Order: sequence, then C-alpha cells, then structure tokens
Amino acid sequence: MATLKGKAVRSKDIELRDTYFEDAAERLWDRGKHHGFATVPKTMPLLMRALDELSKGKPLGCTYFALFCATWDNGLVRLGRSTDLPYASGFTGPRGVRGWQERMKLLESFGFVEIRPSGGQKFGLAFLPNPNIVLLDLWEKKQAQGNGPFDPPGLGGLQDATMSAFLERAIDVGANDVTRKHAKINAAKRSAAEDEAAQPRTKRVRTAKAAKE
Repeated sequence: MATLKGKAVRSKDIELRDTYFEDAAERLWDRGKHHGFATVPKTMPLLMRALDELSKGKPLGCTYFALFCATWDNGLVRLGRSTDLPYASGFTGPRGVRGWQERMKLLESFGFVEIRPSGGQKFGLAFLPNPNIVLLDLWEKKQAQGNGPFDPPGLGGLQDATMSAFLERAIDVGANDVTRKHAKINAAKRSAAEDEAAQPRTKRVRTAKAAKE
C-alpha cells in the first residue's frame, strides 16, 4: 500500500507531467490498464550495478533482470519454458546457452538465485529470493572479511559508493525490507561491541592475540 508521502509525490509528479507533456496519460504505459508486467523494486538499477561489480568481466545485471521479469510476482521461473531467457540476457550463437548457464551459476554462487533440476533438465526451476536482502547480506560479509581473502569470490568488487547509493535510494522509496534489515544488522553490531567491552581486559587481549594468530 502506498504511503501518504508516496501519494503526495505521485500527485505532484502527475501535475508536473501533464503541464509539460501533452496527452501523457493516454500515451504512457499504465500497469492499471495494461497486462503482462512484473513488479520490480525501485532499487533494481543499483542492484544490477552491484551485480556487475561482483562479477567483474562477466556482467550479471542483464541476466538477473531478465529472470526477474520472467516471474509472476512469486519468485519462481520455469527455466525450461523460458527458452528466450539466454537471448533476452544478451547471449546468442551456438555458445549462447552455455554462456547464460555460466552466468546463472554465478548468480547462484552469490545467492541471488536458487536452481533446481526438473525432469531431465539441470536448469529446470529457479527461485529468486528478495534481492535487496541478498545484497545486504553480501555487503555485511564483505565488511566482516575486511581486506580478504573474500568468500564468495568477487565480493571485493562491491563498491562502497554503490552500497551508499543503494541504501539512500531504499530510504527514499520507503523500502522497509531494506531499512529493517539494515537496522537489525546495526543492532547486532552494537550488541557485539557492548559484549566485547564488557569482557575483562585480559580476556580481550587473549582474544585479540588469538585472532592475529
């Protein structure tokens, strides 16, 4: 359900649009009138950028977006019935399917997709968990691992600037899944810091030495 703030912004945008663009209401694509659409989080462009950063040299953003648009708002994709997915993802030619499958495996390694076989098809079904949460979990892993080595591989490519823009956008659009998850992560960090501070100094020194070794 749209928030009061969201309704107010939308109303002003419509007024501004109709001031400058003649017959805009009749010429736009309207999900209230037209069928065949996917519900996409407004963080998607930054999610796609983050995906490309995680897989330097092997962009994942387009592959993931094609997958997301193949769902029916239920997170499930019947890969065997979506024979155009490799093409929609930018893969063509004799090796197109193989290249697409490699990207799918990369997406799975980062947790953005879960793949299951179906009948004789190794790539039969795919489930897409909430990408906002997956990205936040990866970001938390990178921060915990410091300068590496990183697990999963590629995690070091995720940029601070992209995550800052992602969080800012999430707050702007009222993405409560992101804000709640981020608050939970921060609360866990505060709790860990308080527990460490409460330990006797000698125990903290031993813990620090053990970590270095």
